[in-house]
Amino acid sequence: MASERDLKRRIKAVKNTEQITKAMKMVAAARIKKAEDVLKAARPYSKLLKEVVQDLTAGMDEVVHPLMTVRPVTRTAYLVVTSDKGLCGSYNNNLLKLVWNTFGSAPKESYKLISVGGKGDKFFRRRKLDIDKAITGWSPSFAMAQELANQVTDWFLDGTVDEVKLIYSQSISAITQKPVVERILPMSKDAVGEDKPGAGGGGFAFEPSADAALNILLPRYVQNIIYRVLAEARVSELGARLKSMSAATDNANKLAAELTLQFYRIRQDNITKEILEIVGGAEALRASK
Repeated sequence: MASERDLKRRIKAVKNTEQITKAMKMVAAARIKKAEDVLKAARPYSKLLKEVVQDLTAGMDEVVHPLMTVRPVTRTAYLVVTSDKGLCGSYNNNLLKLVWNTFGSAPKESYKLISVGGKGDKFFRRRKLDIDKAITGWSPSFAMAQELANQVTDWFLDGTVDEVKLIYSQSISAITQKPVVERILPMSKDAVGEDKPGAGGGGFAFEPSADAALNILLPRYVQNIIYRVLAEARVSELGARLKSMSAATDNANKLAAELTLQFYRIRQDNITKEILEIVGGAEALRASK
């Protein structure tokens, strides 16, 4: 059985841990608000850009842009977005499990890989998977989205890959995340118009032509998708960390309470034992007289 001194040390250690997890919970709560503001600010532009592209492609019966070309898939480009830091529960584990099930055992010739986040980079290197591009220490920015979009579109246009997929954690709510695989290239009219079926056809007038506008807008649309994914992945990461640190704080508080109760029980037993020894000694002295 643990002594009073050992229990005091454990209680102190648990309370110190509780203070740390509580501070990290508060930091995550502050950061997730900022990350959600970034995501919400990007949505109006994303929605309008989607409507414009939808209007452009709605009346077209055939492929009019190279980014919409569908061909047999022999090689796929994967963009995997993980976190740089841990302490976010099963966030990275669930995501990387989906990654491994998707292409972990596939031959290298069948895919190209871009890893965003330190956890993903370590995961792939431990399993000796070749990484074509790795980014760590990242934060959502349009410049980063533009760089990644240019890379994957170049691969797609020159025939290096036949499709591009994003693997990331979708933010369902502040405390719920879902790992998903999303194909962004080749771009299809169905994917562009999935929110508003049957829409398009005449909502905008384009100069000099719809084809020229499409050449400008489709690459920007891909950039916007990747930026939205980066912002959503950051919200998911912070939400998972907030949930994890909240649970850790509650568990530490509960453990400290249990240890404190155990400490007082042992202390009471020791006090009772000492009183009984004193009373017994007094009775022995009285009987000897």
